[in-house]
Amino acid sequence: MKIGPVGKHDARSTTIVNWDEGSHDGFISQIFLSHGVAGIMSIQFQFVMDGKLVLSDRHGPFSGNMFDVIELNYPHEYITGISGEYYKYEANNPHMRSLKFNTNTSEYGPFGTSGSSNDKFAFKLGKSPQFGGFHGTYDASGLQYIGVYLRPKTVLPKIDTGNAEETESKIVLG
Repeated sequence: MKIGPVGKHDARSTTIVNWDEGSHDGFISQIFLSHGVAGIMSIQFQFVMDGKLVLSDRHGPFSGNMFDVIELNYPHEYITGISGEYYKYEANNPHMRSLKFNTNTSEYGPFGTSGSSNDKFAFKLGKSPQFGGFHGTYDASGLQYIGVYLRPKTVLPKIDTGNAEETESKIVLG
């Protein structure tokens, strides 16, 4: 299931590049972010696929004055949400201003910059490992849009009816 993307781009830009990292049947082990006072410049991922580490293409220019590596504790840690801010007006800089990543065990960020001229977004994917990847766009000035893929659950949770009857009898009998 494709969610988003959110963001905005400068209509004058002629170099918009679409990217999609949702077709991998692997898990993200690291996220690499280049950012600065203008916002998020680029994002890149390392996946675990068939027991091997695979590096994605870099999405955006590598030109921020700050660089962060988010290292997930694979296979025990997985993404449960992403939030951030994007600039809602046209400008010659990245429209994705800040990003924050949530996992089942930690919170990373926010990375980038925050401001009153920004719109906020949040994609909450639940507590289960349902994250399926990222997608978005960038141009020469940085990251413009970002979205996520959600892999809905395919197995129903088991319901233990024995405990329900036992609990009910304890309540009735005192």
